[in-house]
Amino acid sequence: MMFLVRGENIDSGYLIPPDQLFPVLEQRVVAGFQMLAARVAQGKAMGGVFPGERGGALVLEADSLEELDAFMNSLPFFGLIKWDIKPLMPFSTIAEKIPQYLS
Repeated sequence: MMFLVRGENIDSGYLIPPDQLFPVLEQRVVAGFQMLAARVAQGKAMGGVFPGERGGALVLEADSLEELDAFMNSLPFFGLIKWDIKPLMPFSTIAEKIPQYLS
């Protein structure tokens, strides 16, 4: 199963004291991007960040909704990001289905 995953930073200005901001970036954000990069290296994702913005998108492969949910919740910055996730139907599948719909 493929999923389009889009994430945008939640402005947590008042939630994180200034003296804790850099440790959060190091411990959560960098670690989360490393996990996403590993998923790309495994061939199970493709994507990146929006240049000059605090957000990004990827197409993520997962065998089930449960696998997707477990992976997303394992990201260290999961709670710092507003997520929008949509399932994707492969082009090959819809190409097979359209003639059936028309008959």
